[in-house]
Amino acid sequence: MSLHADLSSMQSTLDQVLVRVSEASEVVRGTDRDDLLGDLYDIERSLQMAQRRLRRALDAAASLDPS
Repeated sequence: MSLHADLSSMQSTLDQVLVRVSEASEVVRGTDRDDLLGDLYDIERSLQMAQRRLRRALDAAASLDPS
C-alpha cells in the first residue's frame, strides 16, 4: 500500500471518530455532566487539529507516490 493510500485510510477513520465524538457530545449536552462534556469538546478539538495535520501530510505524501 502506498503512503498516500495509507494516510488516506487514516483520514477516513479519523473522520468517522470525529463524527462519533460529536454525537457523544450531543448526548451529554443538556445534562449535568459538564465535566464530561468539556472532555468531549477537548477531544473534538484535538481530533480536528489532527485532521488538519493529516490533510497536510496527505498533500505532502502525494508528491512521494509514483504516478
